[in-house]
Amino acid sequence: MREESVLKRVTQLCEERNWTLYRLAKESEISYSTLSNTFHRNNVPSVSTLIRICEGLGITLSEFFDENGTLPKQLTVSDQQLLADFHRLPRSDKKLVNAYMQGLLKITSVQESEENL
Repeated sequence: MREESVLKRVTQLCEERNWTLYRLAKESEISYSTLSNTFHRNNVPSVSTLIRICEGLGITLSEFFDENGTLPKQLTVSDQQLLADFHRLPRSDKKLVNAYMQGLLKITSVQESEENL
């Protein structure tokens, strides 16, 4: 991937999630002004900033650079912890967690739609 493609890839990943730049900043724990300046000046983010962006997007750095999606999905540390905790739950609690997550995803979609207005 060429340097100028990095911002395009970030934009693509945000569009896939229907995320605004503000949402990306929030999820990545990066100030909005930092991300906004990066995009407006067409600067390639530093490696440390890109890693934080990937963490916010829930992907690894290798997945970020895998534009064709040929690499198998690699679990982040937080993904691994979530799965480990989930596997320790009884079946009935797993159903509750799944229902809760589905509810959160629906709420998040509504909130994102409202943010884009």
